[in-house]
Amino acid sequence: SRNLLLPDGVPPERQWARFYIKIYRAEGLPRMNTSIMANVKKALIGENKDLVDPYVQVAFAGQKGKTSIQKSSYEPLWNEQIIFTEMFPPLCKRIKVQIRDSDKVNDVAIGTHFIDLRKISNEGDKGKVE
Repeated sequence: SRNLLLPDGVPPERQWARFYIKIYRAEGLPRMNTSIMANVKKALIGENKDLVDPYVQVAFAGQKGKTSIQKSSYEPLWNEQIIFTEMFPPLCKRIKVQIRDSDKVNDVAIGTHFIDLRKISNEGDKGKVE
């Protein structure tokens, strides 16, 4: 019997697949001391931090993964991989990639980008996403 919860066009016999997301580097990160958050940090913990401690958080299909934290860096280099296990084809059509500043009080989002899987998928015999 057909799974009625699946949207049109999604085959009922979906398989498990691994999604590999490679995070290489970031550049041109903003100096955080110009923000209101820097003043809040200084008031709360007596620290006026000019440099960011960036990491990347990736969210996909209700799962989250993150890279290591690169201390005091405006041009962090990770070369790290985040792996998600999800059904293929996935019902979730985009991956959320967010660069964040690690902080004792509150991690601050520096930038957010969405990757649309429909724009990078290959409609080959295996439906591979490159």
